[in-house]
Amino acid sequence: MWGGLPAIETTLWSIEWGIAELVNNPAVQRKLRAELEAVLGPGRQITEPDTHKLPYLQAVVKETLRLRMAIPLLVPHMNLHDAKLGGYEIPAESKILVNAWWLANNPAHWNNPHQFRPERFLEEESKVEANGNDFRFIPFGVGRRSCPGIILALPILGITLGRLVQNFDLLPPPGMDKIDTSEKGGQFSLHILKHYAVVAKPRVL
Repeated sequence: MWGGLPAIETTLWSIEWGIAELVNNPAVQRKLRAELEAVLGPGRQITEPDTHKLPYLQAVVKETLRLRMAIPLLVPHMNLHDAKLGGYEIPAESKILVNAWWLANNPAHWNNPHQFRPERFLEEESKVEANGNDFRFIPFGVGRRSCPGIILALPILGITLGRLVQNFDLLPPPGMDKIDTSEKGGQFSLHILKHYAVVAKPRVL
């Protein structure tokens, strides 16, 4: 489970966001393809062990999760006893929500947070991982209550986006320069408002 929802559903939302960002950022798509070709060689399809050898691919995945967090408030928690945090009194049995999206998009802590820029995870934020090692970026939560689906979601995202970029030029629908990435928020979820049939132009490998 990821965010209290089936892990495959939230992973699919993240894949859709990743495709949308690659379509809208062709320079990122080209840079990712160049890394895949340089590391894997022509014609060899990416597999799970390869993802660890592809830092730009990992940065694309992390940037997708940062900017387009599928479960922006994470899973609700409840404290069993009265607590005090940051000077605030929290009565027992309070429902606790963490705005993980804001932590990952707060301009006080991220450079140009509204820009899709995977390079941030190779440059100024190179030590930040998706496993909760930095409280500014906790798409899967942190600690004992973190989402166990991280071990599946990250490789699935990497392999799916990697193979799509290896095999296709991902383009916006005919007549469009970019696709609309307006967000649709549910009670706890964040996914794309409008769905498009993007153009996947086969590449000669």
